[in-house]
Amino acid sequence: MERFIWHYNQVSCTLLFFYFLLLGSSFQFDCSSPFHHFSFKTTHSCPPEQSLALLQFKNNTYVRSANYSFCNEENSSPKTNSWTEGTDCCSWDGVTCDNVTGNVIGLDLYSNCSWLLGTIDDNSTLFHLSRLQSLNLTYSNFLGSQLSPEFGRLKELTYLNLSASNFGGLVPHEMSHLSKLTHLDLSFCVLTIEQRTFDLLASNLTKFKSSPSGSDKHVFDQTFFSVKLVFNNDGSRSGCQLTGYLPKSNWSSPLRELDLSLSNFLGEIPYSIGNLFFLEVLDIGFCNFTGSIPTSIGNLTRATEIAFASNHFTGQLPHHVSGLSYLTTFDLSGNYFQGGVPSWLFTLPSLLSIDLSKNMLNGPIDLFQLPNSLQDVRLEENEICGTIPNSIFQLVNLTILDLSSNNLSGAIRFDQFSKLKKLQFLDLSNNSLLSFTSSANISIKYSLPSLKVLRFAYCNITEFPGFLKNSENLRVLELSNSRIHGRISKYDSQGWKSLTVLVLSNNFLTHIELHPRMNITTLDLRNNKIQGSILVPPPSTEVFLVSNNKLSGQIPPSICSLSSLQYLSLSDNNLSGTIPPCLGNFSSELVILHLKNNSLEGHIHDTFANVSHLRSLDRHSNKLEGPLPRSLAKSIKLEVVNVGNNMISDSFPYWLGSLSELKILVLRSNRFYGPLCNSNITFPFQALRIIDLSHNEFTGFLPTRIFPGMEAMKNVDEQGRLEYMGGAFYDESITVAMKGHDFQLQKILVMFRSMDFSSNRFHGEIPQVLGTGANIETRFTRMIKPTTCDV
Repeated sequence: MERFIWHYNQVSCTLLFFYFLLLGSSFQFDCSSPFHHFSFKTTHSCPPEQSLALLQFKNNTYVRSANYSFCNEENSSPKTNSWTEGTDCCSWDGVTCDNVTGNVIGLDLYSNCSWLLGTIDDNSTLFHLSRLQSLNLTYSNFLGSQLSPEFGRLKELTYLNLSASNFGGLVPHEMSHLSKLTHLDLSFCVLTIEQRTFDLLASNLTKFKSSPSGSDKHVFDQTFFSVKLVFNNDGSRSGCQLTGYLPKSNWSSPLRELDLSLSNFLGEIPYSIGNLFFLEVLDIGFCNFTGSIPTSIGNLTRATEIAFASNHFTGQLPHHVSGLSYLTTFDLSGNYFQGGVPSWLFTLPSLLSIDLSKNMLNGPIDLFQLPNSLQDVRLEENEICGTIPNSIFQLVNLTILDLSSNNLSGAIRFDQFSKLKKLQFLDLSNNSLLSFTSSANISIKYSLPSLKVLRFAYCNITEFPGFLKNSENLRVLELSNSRIHGRISKYDSQGWKSLTVLVLSNNFLTHIELHPRMNITTLDLRNNKIQGSILVPPPSTEVFLVSNNKLSGQIPPSICSLSSLQYLSLSDNNLSGTIPPCLGNFSSELVILHLKNNSLEGHIHDTFANVSHLRSLDRHSNKLEGPLPRSLAKSIKLEVVNVGNNMISDSFPYWLGSLSELKILVLRSNRFYGPLCNSNITFPFQALRIIDLSHNEFTGFLPTRIFPGMEAMKNVDEQGRLEYMGGAFYDESITVAMKGHDFQLQKILVMFRSMDFSSNRFHGEIPQVLGTGANIETRFTRMIKPTTCDV
């Protein structure tokens, strides 16, 4: 096999894993542990000198037990505890001997609950075990010591695992003498390997062949070489930054697996890749490859998996590829491919999964004949145009179909899905030119019995799909922005026994007769025309959003039975009466509580002591009165307090200045009164970005000690990113005055800053500190001579 071409003479790797795969070997493996090791029944005692070597190795190390919850007295006992003088070492834990000669050929000291500590220097008796074929020291701790060149003496080694053993320094050149090695794992060690050592190691192993010679020799019919990178548990790239190109010519090898994923390999895929006739797995995902895909991939007739995800590939997909008869997985997601979706992808006989998502495909999906056994088709987030070919609906084994966020058009009859009995996930969202109609023959009965997730958001549906009435396994139903009219009857929803998420926002629904019962967690009915009183959902509900409808009447006290509720928005309706006293403390998980733009009256009850997760409280534009509840100061995550346009009578809530996350404070158009100089907090309101005290009865001067603490007012995002305040289920909105007119901001940019103190009875000079902020919309009434108040 031609060697890889490297950018650097020396490749520094915190993490490096070579895995050499075999075909046709006569090894017997013990697969009971995560690391294969040889297992032979032994009829001879081990030689005394090898027993002595093991005992001396034990005496030069010591064992530390782990303190994990799954560890107990039995599995925490180190394997070396059974190593005692005067006994046959072939009976010791972790030691494997040849069944004819008695020679020690395997040493496995790996343990989850204890690890070896010490050093292995050039004089270690470990290197006296010259017949050793398998050595596993995983999870040992050799204290950063260098790998000894004496490892090169163990010439019979076929398996060497030093993973997470805390070796350091340079991989010795003598390691390349291990010509029988088929598995070398140096992952999770801080090691450096020179280019010459790497090349020799790879070259020797890929060309090695052997035949039996002696009782403890084993047959290697062929040796296969591949490079793999092993990553930390968090999935991030480790320190191994292998960089190189794939060879462009004369590349031929019995390579069976090539995995360069998450490395820094770059360049184009050479046409010669088609010469790797034995290749079964080709994974070059998350690298820096460019160019197009050569048609020679069709020569990889044994390939079962091809993954080119998240690179920089461009151009069109090959118009015709044949020969991939065993391919089961084809992943080209996250690139820059253009053109259409070729028909050959849907006719490969063994293909189970296609992923072309997140590209720039801008052509149609070609019509195809003889549909295959595809189970998973992902084409989302492209620019695919045209109609969905009817042959897609003939893929009877489909479990996942995702065509969302494209430019698909045309009309689909709901009964076209009737053959997809195995379908579990269906997403056609964000295809605004796509419409759905019922079958002309209303007597046709059909269902999708396996369906769990259905998303038709931002499509043209106008009516409920008929097959949903009996979808007992349906868990997620999202039909927002789909022009659905009318009502949801109890006959529609009573069959949704497994439903957990229902999103019907931004439609034209007028009535909901019955909420889905039992398992519902998310109910989003925002921006419809739903009339009548509030229908309280089941106690399992965590998200209940019915803002901007035509609901009327009072808020029922039974809403406080939703003890798991996190998001509650009843804003922009015609609700009246008082707020139930329990609405402040019914759920310790509450994140948002939005009741704005109704006709609610009475006091805001002082019941917020146990809502430590509350982030947004919006009761703007009601008829509320009385003081602000002091228990709000205990909501330490509070970011927004908006009680503008009410009749609240209270002094300035200086006690909110201790909330380190508070970003928006709107008290406008109420009956707040008195001075602002009562705070004893050293740096109040540090995160505040928007403050509106306008149209109240505040008096006195603007105290300078409040404003230096408002650091967020001055720290405007210089990059100007278009990010908005809010969360997954809500956007913050406020009314701001500009040039004498009020404007409603339905979304608030994170970079937006505003201070409004107008229409009060402040006097004195405007503090100079207010002039140090950048890009802040600031409004004051006319200030007169300074006062003597300086608190």
